[in-house]
Amino acid sequence: MVGWGSRRGWRRRGTPPPAARRTWVHPSELPSFEALPTTSPRARNARALGVVALLVALLGGTVLLANRGHAVVANTPAHLASSFDDLPAVARRAAVHLVDLTITTPGHVQNVPALVLGGDLAVTTTKIPVNALLTASTTSKINFAVTLLGRDDVLNFSIVRLSERVSGAQLAALPSSAPVTAIATIERGSTKAPSFRWSATSLGDPTLNSVGVVRYLATKSDTSMNADVDAIAIDAKGNVVAILSSRHLWYPATFVARVARVVATGHGCHAGLGVSGTSAQGGGALIHAVHPFSPAAHALLRAGDILTSLNGTPINSWSDLTSTLYLTPAYARAQLVFDHHGTVHHADVTLNCDL
Repeated sequence: MVGWGSRRGWRRRGTPPPAARRTWVHPSELPSFEALPTTSPRARNARALGVVALLVALLGGTVLLANRGHAVVANTPAHLASSFDDLPAVARRAAVHLVDLTITTPGHVQNVPALVLGGDLAVTTTKIPVNALLTASTTSKINFAVTLLGRDDVLNFSIVRLSERVSGAQLAALPSSAPVTAIATIERGSTKAPSFRWSATSLGDPTLNSVGVVRYLATKSDTSMNADVDAIAIDAKGNVVAILSSRHLWYPATFVARVARVVATGHGCHAGLGVSGTSAQGGGALIHAVHPFSPAAHALLRAGDILTSLNGTPINSWSDLTSTLYLTPAYARAQLVFDHHGTVHHADVTLNCDL
């Protein structure tokens, strides 16, 4: 089997109108990229997971809006490319960083593309069973072993480790209203070269629906390729700037890579502290309950304490705590600062896996 590697195979300037008259959020109305709250993909209930997905979507929207200013380019209908050579040149430059991933389970073999993020990490939207046998191929390396590291259920990506080092994609910041080329693969089995759907479009002002979910590509449904999976958006220099998740939302490629490294470093998990709580009035995370034998319990945190810092990062709200833990690998060492009945306490702990 031959893989993606080099195979012929992978809005306007001006002052925004008042918020009440528009459906999008201006960057001045949101906190910074780093401060936007997210939380663990292993949320304990559907409501929590929905809030997490919303916050991550808003994060992507902020990145788009922060890069406003280019004219919107004309959208073209999605094209079908029967081979790698039929793709636009800019798409071919990015496609060399994709591999064919073969997922084998009893009675079933599935071939999907995976984007190499650099070194030995790759991501795919496909949910990979824990008992699956995984291999990958490029034109120069055939059927080498792949290990499943974990899955992020917020962004909806599986993270794998390749046993062979493959050149990683060049990632760049997600622009707004700049021309991009979106590509999606159509796998046709391990013995046939895939074909592709691609469209020249732009990343325009995001549209927010009633619950704030961002629709990234400002195109009509027949050109935006939002129905595809494992699609990537490429800028004029051949850099990958966005990845389409199975939630049919485009996420910044740099953020996906950051989350993938957290999962890989944390042995498949984001960090957990073992507490539940809410935002404290006046700032901090107010602890409501501490789970037995958790890192928080070892740190002698108690209900009613207010956590104000984790590894030097100020914790001004409950969202600050969950976002910091989400972007921290499990089993990492952490320094906690918390208030207990008006007295400041410090503790060193090893974070656990947020199950």
